[in-house]
Amino acid sequence: MWLLPFTGLAQIPTVKMQGFFLQDTVEIGQTVRYVLLSEHAPEAELVFPDSSFNFSPFELVRKEFFPTRTKGPNSVDSTIYLLRTFNLRPVQKLQMYARLFLQGDTLQLNTLPDSVFLKQLVSIVTDPLPLQSNVTLQPVPEMFNYIYWGLGITAGLVLIGGIWGLFGKRIINRYKLYVLQKYQTQFQSRFLSATERFKRTRTLDQLERGITLWKNYLTKLEEQEISSFTTKEITTYFEEDERVGNALKVCDRAIYGNIISDDITEVTDALHQLSEFAALRFVIIRDSLRNVANTL
Repeated sequence: MWLLPFTGLAQIPTVKMQGFFLQDTVEIGQTVRYVLLSEHAPEAELVFPDSSFNFSPFELVRKEFFPTRTKGPNSVDSTIYLLRTFNLRPVQKLQMYARLFLQGDTLQLNTLPDSVFLKQLVSIVTDPLPLQSNVTLQPVPEMFNYIYWGLGITAGLVLIGGIWGLFGKRIINRYKLYVLQKYQTQFQSRFLSATERFKRTRTLDQLERGITLWKNYLTKLEEQEISSFTTKEITTYFEEDERVGNALKVCDRAIYGNIISDDITEVTDALHQLSEFAALRFVIIRDSLRNVANTL
């Protein structure tokens, strides 16, 4: 019975573990390589530490694996760990291990500790530390954030497109009403001025100016080339409206007959009738646009 433990030990494969640094000194934050090497029988199943291992006082940067090499009766496994330290101890040690899996059990095989010396770059530290008073600022180039601007412009276009899709026609009609009212105000002011000047000067130039203003205004209002129509064509276009026909005939007789009598009441009345007719057409077209806007 007392020989049974020795019989179990005889079944454990031979394993040699080594762990060592590839350099003797290290600086703060500088990387250093640590080699973990194992020489064992081919049937031995070994597992080296991974990133969950506590490398204190070092921290793991990365590790490099090498495939198992078998030559003769032995196999060799090796891993290089790239470590760095921010610890201030003059001598820093590290001891690692590998796990051997054998017949459902796990055996931990430790290496001998190995150490590196911390290289001191600052030998004397004054207290308090002197502060650097003059610092030259370095120019930093301004960068354009294309991603944020692109997303902002895209969101703005989507928002504008949505608003335009919902209210575009209504906005257009509101703008047309604004322009229509602006033209009406300007026309009435200029036509009234031309009429007053005609009363004072009694010249055909002012009368022609008033008729031209009236035709140009109705061209914009009706969106038709009324300025190029004859008196008969204008009367026909407005469905034989007697006020328009009679007023234009009075003005035509005065202009083309070159007849301006001392009594200009007939001509001024004709100009007032043309002004009132333009105002009536403005109201009709304005109301039609308002009805369209309210139905959208």
